[in-house]
Amino acid sequence: MRVLFAFVLLLFVLPGHGQSVALKKPSRTLFSLKAVDSKTEAVISAQFSVTAIQARKVFTSPSTSSFNFVLTQTDTLDVLAMAPGYHEAEELMVVSCDTCHDYEYIIKLDRQQPTVSPERAKTSPTAKPDTVFRNLAVNQSFQLDDVYFEQSTYTLRPESYPQLDKLVKTLQTVPQLKILVVGHTDNVGDRRLNQALSENRASVIRAYLARHGIAESRLRVHGFGDTQPIAPNDSEANKQKNRRVEFVVLAM
Repeated sequence: MRVLFAFVLLLFVLPGHGQSVALKKPSRTLFSLKAVDSKTEAVISAQFSVTAIQARKVFTSPSTSSFNFVLTQTDTLDVLAMAPGYHEAEELMVVSCDTCHDYEYIIKLDRQQPTVSPERAKTSPTAKPDTVFRNLAVNQSFQLDDVYFEQSTYTLRPESYPQLDKLVKTLQTVPQLKILVVGHTDNVGDRRLNQALSENRASVIRAYLARHGIAESRLRVHGFGDTQPIAPNDSEANKQKNRRVEFVVLAM
């Protein structure tokens, strides 16, 4: 009788008898960031700033060759990498924390072109002594012709930086200047998504200007989606004209 009782007791105490034990998924992700030269792929010592949007946390690092931090939930990350002599890079990504313990991401940085010294600028026929927008007037609109995003996203491409740096210089030169940054799209796809895309692209431009020392109180944003085309959406060339970013002078 005692043997039977002991056997029944073991059925309740020992795992794996009469029930299935669920395997616990990882509850944390060790996230590792590195920056490399886009041409040579050599590792660069860079500063990182990572905003975890769902968790409402910001992770920052001093200049380092590798930056590690821990996530405890699936999140959308806004990652910014900066290194001397390189254009900064900003990328948006979704990281699932319930599928793996470790996650590594490498950001490629583009080297900046050497600047022209003031002495050389005076003698070089092709050098431009300054890069500012001129003939500003209230309610006037200026198109940012050389601002580019990854297709169907609001990830800013590095070749946009020279044009945006020109806008930064303009805002620094005219301290009273306040602008409205406006995003537009073509008519391809869902109209609601186009509206959100245009708003997000304008917001990314504002963030770039703010990171370069321009007070956000001087910057407003708006998206028009596909509602204000400047050309018929009947060819790829015309659609490209409609996918644009502008700024409007509000005050100066």
